[in-house]
Amino acid sequence: RMEKRKLAEAEAALSDAAKCERSGWLKSRDLDGAASAYERAATLFRVARAYPQAIEAYMKAADAQQALESAAAAARLLESAAVLAKDNLKAEANAAALYERASELHLGVLSLDRAAAALCKAARTIEGSDTPRACALMLRACSLFDDGEEEAQLRHSADTFGAAVALLLRAGRRSETAALLRRQVLVYARLRRTHDVARSELSAVIINLAAGEYEQASIGCTKAEARPDGFAGTDEADLARRLLAAFAAQDADGLAAAVSDGTLAAVDNTVALLARDLTLASARVPAAYLAPPARRPAAAGSGAASGGGCLASSAAAHASEQPVGTGDFGEMAPEDELEDDDLT
Repeated sequence: RMEKRKLAEAEAALSDAAKCERSGWLKSRDLDGAASAYERAATLFRVARAYPQAIEAYMKAADAQQALESAAAAARLLESAAVLAKDNLKAEANAAALYERASELHLGVLSLDRAAAALCKAARTIEGSDTPRACALMLRACSLFDDGEEEAQLRHSADTFGAAVALLLRAGRRSETAALLRRQVLVYARLRRTHDVARSELSAVIINLAAGEYEQASIGCTKAEARPDGFAGTDEADLARRLLAAFAAQDADGLAAAVSDGTLAAVDNTVALLARDLTLASARVPAAYLAPPARRPAAAGSGAASGGGCLASSAAAHASEQPVGTGDFGEMAPEDELEDDDLT
């Protein structure tokens, strides 16, 4: 009974909205009234569980707000429609499209944080059904901050990068994840978050190695150590070098010691698991990076030609306990976290 009553009230609100939109010789369109009536209809349809009609009413309300040049209000209405499409109709693609439209509206009024948040919501909505598009949306969200200068924008960009890194890593796109982490480092450096710089650089090295990209890992580590932004001289830098040295020397014992180091507590759990799964077969080392034979560990048992187990190298000598870091690379502070209902 209540649903029937709410449906009737919703239809009446739609009729009111249509009247407001009519114009004549003596009457101009009442867009404010139309927007209000459409939003009222959307709420009533939602209460009556008529979700497709509610979504349509929200979209009409958003159109009226756009005509009034109220982009923020229009974006809020589109995000309300997106929530219904995602949660109640399980229409992930439609929900993502609505979030994208909302993002464009936020961007039009230079609200970069809200524009990025809407794209992140779109990406999370379709992560399970359209992973490539979800990754592309996350990368778009990060790109919005390329010219950001204000500290508030930089803080929001750090959160957006963290969300993007987590999604790309879940998607198995390791090369892109490592590259994005190194972009994130530049943001952390400008915010003077040196611990985040260090753990992100270590994470990038680990992910490159897990992706079979020794050369990229080595080059990235060298460039990071050359910058005065907080990586060089840290426990994370030392561990990154030990990992690279173990691969260069083909030192299985040294690698085992490195991936057992307590410094791995500084990185995200997923990255720590990748590190502990590393073997010398994970990444082929180009000849130019291989340590000279005299500096490699002596072969055990069956001789060097057998490719058997390796004795502990100088890298393993560093396996004493390191100070344990804290936090995860994608972690957001409570006040900065991108909540799904921030804009609804």
